[in-house]
Amino acid sequence: MTLPADIQLDAWTGEEVARATIDAGAASWGAGKGGMPRSQAVLPFEAPADPRDWRSADVGYGILLPDSTDPQVSDAAKAAGEDAAAPVRELLAARPGTAVLRWSPELPDHLLRRYFAADPPQEPAIGLSEFGTGRGRLPKYVAIIGGPDVIPWSVQYALGTRHLVGRIPLAGDALAHYVRALLADWAGAEARTDRAVTWTVDHGPLDITALMRAVIAAPLAARLTPPPLAEFRDVTAAEATGDALVGALADLRPGLLATSGHGRTGPLDAPAEMRAMLGLPVDATHTTVPLRTLCDGMPGGCVWYAQACCSAGAAGESFYAGLLPVGSSALGTVEAVAGLGTMVAPAPLELLGREHPVRAVIGHVEPTFSWTLRVDDTGQGLGGRLVSALSGHLYAGEPLGLALAEYRADVGELHTRWARLRDALANGDTSVRETLTRLRVAALDRQSLVLLGDPTIALPPLEPAG
Repeated sequence: MTLPADIQLDAWTGEEVARATIDAGAASWGAGKGGMPRSQAVLPFEAPADPRDWRSADVGYGILLPDSTDPQVSDAAKAAGEDAAAPVRELLAARPGTAVLRWSPELPDHLLRRYFAADPPQEPAIGLSEFGTGRGRLPKYVAIIGGPDVIPWSVQYALGTRHLVGRIPLAGDALAHYVRALLADWAGAEARTDRAVTWTVDHGPLDITALMRAVIAAPLAARLTPPPLAEFRDVTAAEATGDALVGALADLRPGLLATSGHGRTGPLDAPAEMRAMLGLPVDATHTTVPLRTLCDGMPGGCVWYAQACCSAGAAGESFYAGLLPVGSSALGTVEAVAGLGTMVAPAPLELLGREHPVRAVIGHVEPTFSWTLRVDDTGQGLGGRLVSALSGHLYAGEPLGLALAEYRADVGELHTRWARLRDALANGDTSVRETLTRLRVAALDRQSLVLLGDPTIALPPLEPAG
């Protein structure tokens, strides 16, 4: 398997699309370890419970909190979440049986900690523990409470391989708003869950946006065309302006919005300005949709899938030195974003934490690479799992974490294949180097698609057509 000569990112700096020719050492880059979770074995037997039933003790729902370092907080108090913020305690009271999990910087990313009232703590391994809420188990559904400055993205990536994980990156009043809406199942929300909007920028065949449209946005639009949806609008190509997006949101008040295009990452030399606009959609005229305009137009209770660079945030580190050459706009972009530190993008923070929050935002922590959207030698598109998640699975009433499970399973397969070939390289088979690079890019790219919001949220199921 050979590597393409160049690569594009779904990032707009304010002046250009981020792109690069491939560094001379790219073939060796794939054998590096940075950013890759450990391989996780598929257990021989799954719990027999319905995976939709997160309340079942054999499936399980848990919240992940930072471990307390206060010596006055007992193990029993930690197990009950008594040291958590008031909205978290409200969530625990409303969802009895919830497992309280703890993360500590002293632990590697593949281990969590569980405290018990009468038994010693345990440190179950992510991906190797049975599902459920009992001792020695980890719940299948996990809600991380706090931003990546509190619990790192890497922990969410590790959980995401086999668990159904979301992050509620909020605190204070914002957290209270979201928990209140979650527990009320978005009663009174203005989003019409039987309506959807897709908004797809396409800058032509030489730009990554055309590939994004062909692989994900266009097939999704075809799947969402009524029935069974009551109404659907597809805003695409030259029509995909900021004004058209706001107009479609105002007219339909959709339960699902899917946007596809470049995410704003510039100006690269002005970190404060870049932070304030990070990940915002860039329209067909290369104009960034303003944060206030976007958030004012988004109906409460909506699910937003944002296919764009950094639409979920930034990780504070870059693994792409040695893949992208020095001086390229692609490397300059990923390094400038890394320089912002670990963060959630401003739009998801605003939308999840306002008085009438959205249900969830699905977005990228890192850029999407043109390589990872299709198979190079066959041209096959690789967006089918996401299309199914946002159409058949979501509108069947599945919890959103479960709807994304097949996509996450593919990420696990990439990790497993990479680990196997890296062993082959260690044993002297240098022919696998370029395949390792492709697999590592694909794994890093796809694991960075994250769910912001609780993984148990769902849209009411639609009645089948006919």
